[in-house]
Amino acid sequence: MRYVAATASLALLSLALMTGCTTAPPAPAVDQAAISAAIDSLNTAYSGGVAARDTSAMVAFYADDGRVMAPNMPKAEGREAIRAAWAGFFSTPGLELTPTSNTKIVSEAGDMVVDIGSYVFKFTDPSGKAQADTGKYATVFKKVNGEWKIVVDMFNSDMPVPGM
Repeated sequence: MRYVAATASLALLSLALMTGCTTAPPAPAVDQAAISAAIDSLNTAYSGGVAARDTSAMVAFYADDGRVMAPNMPKAEGREAIRAAWAGFFSTPGLELTPTSNTKIVSEAGDMVVDIGSYVFKFTDPSGKAQADTGKYATVFKKVNGEWKIVVDMFNSDMPVPGM
């Protein structure tokens, strides 16, 4: 009886070990070029939304739980806060924003991208004088229901703080 129980236990242990040794099929290759092209297309549409001062178009780029982290203001988290932030940006006289993507870091799974770039921001100050700012940004895109959406949008100026 002990021999039968020991043999059965050994057989089950062997089966468990063999099952654990199987290898998973390799993950499909991530098409970096296609993902980069998709993000470039979104960046072009994003610039068009800014040029048109279209708050609804801008909000549509973000995930429901997206965040905008602009300098000198609180974080805008969620679509309504992002809508308010863009409405505030669009109230800036003479607003022009030109982003330039420099690097895209794609996750191994291909479901997240960090887009790193620079920007030129032009506006008219309260005295009516044209101003320009240059800076950098990091935008994190994530695949949400098959679409690329911004989950974090962060940027800051290269210019010194006035008076410092």
